[in-house]
Amino acid sequence: MINQDKVGKRIATLRKMKGLSQEQLAEQLQVSAQAISKWETGKSLPETATLPLLSAALGHPIDSILLPQELAVLSAICTDGQQELEITRLVNSYVNSDRLSLMAGNHLFPAAWTNDRLKLLLVTYETPAGVYSTYVLKDQLLTIDAGSSGYSVSNGELQIIAAYYGNDRMNRNVLAKIKHYEHFRWNQFTATHELFPSQIDNDGNDYLLLVYMNAGGIHAVSCAEGERICYSADRSLLYQADSPRKQHIVEGIQRLGFGRSMDCSWAGAMTVSLAARDIETTYDQVMGYSGACWRVAFEPVWDYSSADALVVYDYSVPACKAYGIQATRLSRLDPQQRASEKPAILEDIRQGRLPIAINLRVAPEWGVITGYLEDGAVLLCRSYFDDETFAELEDDPAFQAHMEASHGYLHVDHWPYRIIRLGEQTTAPSALENLYASLRLKLESMQTEAPANSSYASGYKALELWSEGLLDHAWYAAADGESFSRRLSVNHFCMMALADARRSAAAYLSESLTLVTTQREQAALEEMTGIYEEMAVLLDNTYQHLPDPAILSSSGASFRDNWTNRQREQQAELLAMIASMEHRADTLAEVVLGPA
Repeated sequence: MINQDKVGKRIATLRKMKGLSQEQLAEQLQVSAQAISKWETGKSLPETATLPLLSAALGHPIDSILLPQELAVLSAICTDGQQELEITRLVNSYVNSDRLSLMAGNHLFPAAWTNDRLKLLLVTYETPAGVYSTYVLKDQLLTIDAGSSGYSVSNGELQIIAAYYGNDRMNRNVLAKIKHYEHFRWNQFTATHELFPSQIDNDGNDYLLLVYMNAGGIHAVSCAEGERICYSADRSLLYQADSPRKQHIVEGIQRLGFGRSMDCSWAGAMTVSLAARDIETTYDQVMGYSGACWRVAFEPVWDYSSADALVVYDYSVPACKAYGIQATRLSRLDPQQRASEKPAILEDIRQGRLPIAINLRVAPEWGVITGYLEDGAVLLCRSYFDDETFAELEDDPAFQAHMEASHGYLHVDHWPYRIIRLGEQTTAPSALENLYASLRLKLESMQTEAPANSSYASGYKALELWSEGLLDHAWYAAADGESFSRRLSVNHFCMMALADARRSAAAYLSESLTLVTTQREQAALEEMTGIYEEMAVLLDNTYQHLPDPAILSSSGASFRDNWTNRQREQQAELLAMIASMEHRADTLAEVVLGPA
């Protein structure tokens, strides 16, 4: 029998393990924060339809949430102190009758981790007595039951619980040395043979690995011989820092900007980040694999954010799945969380795994973080607003000197409020599997209802509300000049986004024609391709003939005289036609997908 109090406590614990506030979890699940609060206090249970989303957000099976056992693995992470992979679901599957017995062998660690650093498994688990953490080195046996106790969180200064020096073939326990050095309140440990003598028969690389507890749980950090592991100023965090790494810049990242046939800023940032790590793809593939090529969203108060690909539906999730990438999504980090995450972001950059983020410069659009200076105090980026700065300061000697030092990248001006760290790449689905997944996303996202706490509309509802706004002649007659010009600008921006999305849909479908094999699927996909090619032409033609707000503003021309009732009526007619074409495309997509 389901115990609402136990379910609520389990949800609250897992949410906190993920570093999510109630509001952030509510946003992911498209429910209210009050609903989350009621679940966690045992006043109600999640709706059945919400359970798959809740399971995905918390990283735990539905049964583990609804029927909490006495032993539950809350978090399991493979790491070498530099990179990490969450395997919580996998480790939880080994729990049997409230007991976990697991050899931390090769099957848990990514095959791509071919370095000789020491590797270990970090586990945080819950028993009736509380929440504890433990660890085992690779190839050691982990055994936990409902009566096990382990390490607890350390408030204030961190607690180092394990230390090793050597590599994955030969190492020694140096915790006693670390405890001795801690007595002198050192602010850093340098991995040298003077402090940590190497074993005489070790002819490989040496690394210092430290495992510690802080308020956030259990962590591991490592550095190579000659490098340093440092305390944060409040001694609550350890991070690897060494003088050769005061700066790291990834060369050759292409410019971003609107009007380059990549007008979805999230997909543009994703494309250049994938290219930086030699993953062969194109912008149109990113749009297709993610499902963002089917996107349409609208905010009835006419906000520019309607054009953001992730504003209603998080297309980054299917995109990462399509490329086999393990992603970490960070949202609205507070100062303490920024300090904790920054070392991981810098390490991603050093590994060529460039994070993508929104609101790096000027305005909330997506861009890519390309490097850092001054030990990470300065982050560098490509954003969709770089061209204006380059044009404005083209002849400024100081700016050109800075460009030489930053290798042509501009500074990140703001801490972004959303970051996606693109981690290790595993085996990706086939192109055909990705096509099927994309078509299912098309059918889903066109019908998606906005969450109760959101004012955005998606799919067919968005097209309907957009059209109604265009045909509200009374509003345009009564609007002041500023309100009128804003609505024209938002309309221009949304039309650009829709035209770009459907152009990408046509391109993606065209390159996918050879993937399907049956005559019926081939005919349906060909017709669907033709629909989107026609749709792309209609939308682009309308967009190209819309009055450009920037040109009107610079010339001093009247916005009202250049955007008439008849023009808005014609655009509303076009949107109705687009909706009809989308419905036909839905039918064809179902044919390609075949029986459910």
